[in-house]
Amino acid sequence: MRSSEHGSFRVDVHAVRAVAVVLVVVYHLGVGWFPGGFVGVDAFFVVSGFLITRQLSRELECRGRVSVLAFWARRVRRLAPSALIVLAVTGAAALALYPKEDWPKLGAQFAGSVGSVENWVLAASRTDYLAAGTPSTPFEHFWSLGVEEQFYIVWPILLLLIWRFAPRRPPLMWAVGAATGASLVGSVLLTALEPAAAYFWPHTRAWEFGVGALLALLGPQSGALLPLKSQTRAGAALLGWASLTAAGVLFSPGVSYPGILAAIPVAATALIITAGADTGVLGWVLRWGPVRWLGSISYPLYLWHWPVVLLLPRAVELPSPVRILATAALSLILAQLTHVLVENRGRFGPLSRRRSTAVLAVTAGVMVVLLLVPTTGWAALQGQERQDRAVAVTLSGGGCFGAAAAWNRSCQLSGDPREPFTPATMTAAYDIDSTWDDCEAQTTAARSCVVGVRGGTRVALIGDSHAHQWASTLTRIARERGWELHLYVKGGCDFSHVRWSDVSDANQRRCAIWNDDVDRSLEAEAPYALVFTAARADLRGNPVGADPDRAAQRGYRASWGPLIARGATILAIRDTPAAGTGVQRCLDVNGDAVSRCQLSTARAFAATDYLTVAAQRIRGARVLDMTASFCRAGWCPAVIGNVLVYRDSQHITRTYANTLTRPLQRAVNAALAPALAATHRTATAEVTRVGGHARSSRRAVRCRREAQRRRRVPPDDRGAWRRACPT
Repeated sequence: MRSSEHGSFRVDVHAVRAVAVVLVVVYHLGVGWFPGGFVGVDAFFVVSGFLITRQLSRELECRGRVSVLAFWARRVRRLAPSALIVLAVTGAAALALYPKEDWPKLGAQFAGSVGSVENWVLAASRTDYLAAGTPSTPFEHFWSLGVEEQFYIVWPILLLLIWRFAPRRPPLMWAVGAATGASLVGSVLLTALEPAAAYFWPHTRAWEFGVGALLALLGPQSGALLPLKSQTRAGAALLGWASLTAAGVLFSPGVSYPGILAAIPVAATALIITAGADTGVLGWVLRWGPVRWLGSISYPLYLWHWPVVLLLPRAVELPSPVRILATAALSLILAQLTHVLVENRGRFGPLSRRRSTAVLAVTAGVMVVLLLVPTTGWAALQGQERQDRAVAVTLSGGGCFGAAAAWNRSCQLSGDPREPFTPATMTAAYDIDSTWDDCEAQTTAARSCVVGVRGGTRVALIGDSHAHQWASTLTRIARERGWELHLYVKGGCDFSHVRWSDVSDANQRRCAIWNDDVDRSLEAEAPYALVFTAARADLRGNPVGADPDRAAQRGYRASWGPLIARGATILAIRDTPAAGTGVQRCLDVNGDAVSRCQLSTARAFAATDYLTVAAQRIRGARVLDMTASFCRAGWCPAVIGNVLVYRDSQHITRTYANTLTRPLQRAVNAALAPALAATHRTATAEVTRVGGHARSSRRAVRCRREAQRRRRVPPDDRGAWRRACPT
């Protein structure tokens, strides 16, 4: 911060930036010192709200208006040059180091970062930013910059409108306070309902900027809010520093965030700013050279550290301690170079003297040029999708396409080596059924879609994304068999009331609410004849309880029991192989020898599928084991019958799912055969009995009615009925 931009220099605020960026960087390095280091972003938001509102309120009070274009231009000079350079360098490195199947996702997030909407891109894809093991891109950290820049767009306009109606500070404070309170309430509620998306939404984060804005409006001077002795102010500041650090140490990625917990780092940062203590020993620490330096490079360090964390291990294989040190060192070097050569020149060099409209126009032009890269990539992607469809049409006429090759021993399992496989690795991620966009529940409210034949036999598919991947297969079967197929699906939530050991409390609550709403919806619906379900077997851990098998059985019975009681048969589909992250990369390297890309069944089914364990023990449930359509002789190929089986590390492609129509029909028939045979035997016996012994049957019927009227025989004791009323 410089006086030319923000007024008087605040050494304590500068130090908050230093501590905040250290918390974030150390958290992303994975050393374990600050498992809650993500709270550093909250501190950044409070500081931004404080500094920007202080600047805008002074301009309003002095001039009665705000030059919105000039304000935006100042923000662009400060932020855009460094961000665009990091994006360009990171984008080029990612294309070189990431496999082709990741390019569409990289392109979408690159475009979102350039356009300052990365937070919305991540929210729309329901990315769990705090989840361990979630595949990441080197652009994900731009979500927080997107939130900040959206704040910078809206905030000066909002303050200017309020000032025009009431040109005094108190009404401005009341309006900002009301907006801050509303955002806080919304953050608490939405975090409980949809924690993954709520982490990125600007309306769940706006209150953090609002707290900083209120501090700026309550008192422009450093110590005005606490007119106390310097020792007392120092004590308040120390409490703030301790609370911010404690949040970084004690919080973990498993907490429900932001929500009410974000109030701790926000209040801590607000206390530091309010105290304004910068004298004595505390002042010496705040002015210490390394602290001042980290505060100065905090912005470029934030920009560079995450791409280095992800890209360096892909470029060079290093032992873990060396990798961590190298990542930290390279991030600091790049941050310092960017601060000196780019950031300072943008703020104090020739660019700072350009007209606001020129600065905004040039920046917009650079952004358009950068966006041409993903635009070209999307055009290539669409061309590849057309080629995929053409290959599928050409090969589907034979008897060895897709899953047919797994069942037909005369076929080569991987397909014709002279023909390409479909879809290509670059387009596999988009080879999904249309119901993924139209039918999957986005909130904790149950959402139902109907496909197939309206008015037909009522059938349902309920569960998480591993159930949803069977939607295209079941839709084809529904049209053939005259089923009215209802879909109740939500990513990450299996159809059960099982509590899992490795699922965060926030996600447990989210799925419990969804399951409760599904239970209520199913109870209000007419009965179903069949209910299909499936669930991801890995990453959830074990059911919580002394005996995991029994705990699973109780949890699944709680969901399935009411359906079975109303006449439904539960068909539990065993989970598909867990492909892992290296399969498609293997195909890119071995495109001419795809049979080399396979994984063992021991690895593919390493996790216990508790859904099928429960189904085997619950009366009214059957297991559909489709393993033979994915694996043979202990190995599960990535390509079967010239069709790529997996679209990512855990889901199957729509193209392969469509080829599973016949195998799944056979599995359904086999699972239902015992019940159908028993029904047939009962009906045949009844016909024989009526035809051969009509008179005695009529006497027996009268006898049974009389016995039932007098309640002499238990209704479920067949032996007693035969003794009381022999035929």
